[in-house]
Amino acid sequence: MTITPHVIALLGFGEAGSAIARGLAAEGGWRGPAKPGDNAPRRLIAIDTALDKDTRGRALGKEARQLDVAIEGTYTAALSEADLVICAVQGEHALEAATAAAPLLKKGACYLDLCTVTGRMSDNDRAAIETGGGRYIDVAVMGGFFKQGIKAPMLVAGEDAAPMVEWMNANGFDARLLGPKPGSASSVKMLRSTLVKGLEALGVESLVAAQRQGILEEVLGCLSDADSMPLRDFIAMLVQTHVVHAHRRWEEMGLVAQTLRETGIEPLMTETIERSHRRTVDAGIAPADGKVPSLEEALTILSEKVVRGR
Repeated sequence: MTITPHVIALLGFGEAGSAIARGLAAEGGWRGPAKPGDNAPRRLIAIDTALDKDTRGRALGKEARQLDVAIEGTYTAALSEADLVICAVQGEHALEAATAAAPLLKKGACYLDLCTVTGRMSDNDRAAIETGGGRYIDVAVMGGFFKQGIKAPMLVAGEDAAPMVEWMNANGFDARLLGPKPGSASSVKMLRSTLVKGLEALGVESLVAAQRQGILEEVLGCLSDADSMPLRDFIAMLVQTHVVHAHRRWEEMGLVAQTLRETGIEPLMTETIERSHRRTVDAGIAPADGKVPSLEEALTILSEKVVRGR
C-alpha cells in the first residue's frame, strides 16, 4: 500500500497540532499550490472545538490562518475530504474525538492517533475509527513539540504502519516503525513515562532536600557511576541487582526517609520505594550464592514471585 494523501486534517490545533502544521508547511511543502505531478491540490484543514471561544481559541485561529489552514470549531463534513487524519487532542478527549470523527471519515482514510492513551483506550479509539471505515494507526510521541516541533521522535504501530512511516519521514516527521500491533506504541510511551516521571518525582524529593542542606552540587556530583553507562543499561543493572540486594537497600531507604523528615520533607517517593523493597524482601528471592541474574532471569523471578497482579 502507498500513502499519498492530498488533504490532511488535524484534530486539535494546540501545541502539537500547530507544530505539525508548521512542520508540514516548512518540511513537506504543504502550503500553497500543489507540487508538479500531484493529481489534486494539497491542503491542510483543522478542527478544534476551542476555536474563538476564549483568548487561546482566538490565538489558535490566528495561527491556523497564518499557515493557510482552514480551521473549524466543529466536526463537519469537511473532514470527509481528508485522506489522512492526525488526532492530537489531549488523551482524555481521544475517544470523544475518534467517535465524532468516525462517521465523517472517507472510507480507507488513515487515522493517526497521537494522543497519550493507555493500551485499552487505544483499542477503544481504534474500534470507533474502524467502525467508520478508517484505518487506525497508533503513534507515540517520544519527545516534545515545544522544542522539537514536527521532529519530535515518534513510534508508529498498526497494520498500515510501514507505508505510513515512509510517508511521514518523507514529509518532515521523525518516525520509527514499531510493529503491526496497534496500541503497542502507546504502551511503550506509558511505560517509559513510568521511568521518566518517576525519576522526575525522585529528583524533586532528593534535590529539594539537598538544597536545604547546602549540598546540592555534591549530590549531583556523586552520580558519576550512573554517567558511566547508558541509562538503559543502568536501569537494567539496578533491576538485576535488586534481586540480590533488596534487603540492604530496603534498610537504607528507611534511613533515607528519616533524613528527609529531619529536613522537613514528607518522603512520599522514598516511603513508596521502602515498601517496594520490603515486598521483595518478604518474597525471599535472594539467591543463596549471591549471584546476580541476567535481566531476563531477574524479570522472570520478579514477575512470578514479587510483582503480583492479574
